[in-house]
Amino acid sequence: MKVIVFHLSEDQLGLELFVRQISPNRALQEIPDLALQQSVIDKPSNRLPYLISQAVTDKYRGRYNESFDFYPSYSGYQDELLWSAAWLYKASRDVKYLNYVVSNQGWSEAPSEFSWDGKFPGAQALQAQEFYGGNKGLSKYKTDVESFICALMIPGTGSSTFKVEVTAGGLLFLRESSNLQYVSSSCMVLSVYSKTLMASGIDGIQCGSDNFSASQIKSFMKSQVDYILGNNPMEMSYMVGYGSKYPTQLHHRGSSFPSIHSHPSKVECNNGWSSYFDSNNPNPNQYVRAIVGGPNLNDGFNDLRSDYSHTEPTTYMNAAFVGAVAGLLDETKGETATAAE
Repeated sequence: MKVIVFHLSEDQLGLELFVRQISPNRALQEIPDLALQQSVIDKPSNRLPYLISQAVTDKYRGRYNESFDFYPSYSGYQDELLWSAAWLYKASRDVKYLNYVVSNQGWSEAPSEFSWDGKFPGAQALQAQEFYGGNKGLSKYKTDVESFICALMIPGTGSSTFKVEVTAGGLLFLRESSNLQYVSSSCMVLSVYSKTLMASGIDGIQCGSDNFSASQIKSFMKSQVDYILGNNPMEMSYMVGYGSKYPTQLHHRGSSFPSIHSHPSKVECNNGWSSYFDSNNPNPNQYVRAIVGGPNLNDGFNDLRSDYSHTEPTTYMNAAFVGAVAGLLDETKGETATAAE
């Protein structure tokens, strides 16, 4: 029998999750918690047990950037613990994870973003599903995530510390730097929540004097997706390779350098700056389907490699965008099936 162990390790770029397979005897040496040790040995040999380091992470609480100052976490660690416990409960239905999110829901707060740093909306949206499924002890998560959704649905409202602006062209605007990361992640929350409301038979959510149905929330989310893909004042798709007009000078090293097939000789680091970073030419390698930081508050966009706040692509923009679009595809398939019937 082999044991799969999940590890969190620190390097200069942050926390890295990696997996190793080890023998039970080695597991006894490496796992300090006796309860975890016993759970490994007691598993039947025909099953592959999974050890998840949530217990260790919860015991030694702290921000990862206390060890180094790079991409510091401003939101703290409570949101990650709640989010991981919420997912573990959804995946395993083990009541200990449910008890964890119930007993620690005091950590939950009305969020101002869903991002690589702030995970509260993710945890809250998952627990709102459980609330509508009958667990009324999770009402704070529902209240907090709906506060976030209301701020998105009615830009200019919200709390004294969190108000969402909207551009003249209709784009949600949370921050000047890489704004589309916040738009795409917000779209994913809106997509998931509209589906939750529909599945639960809920009419909608109340935002002050306004009520928004699930279909209205999904329609608004779709308008943001359409803006990103080209329905905007610039008539610019902010996804590279999609449509006829899109960014060509991405702030991305691999995209900015020529292919080894066209430039087989070595490119020194300093030459990269002078020959490629400062070039006015389009990137020689097209980073197809990458989403960049996007336009400014005035719906303007300068396609300049040096303007990393607006031309840099990131995984957390694309990942959330895929989640939002998947909801739209699911809806389209449903409509197609209904028409066929």
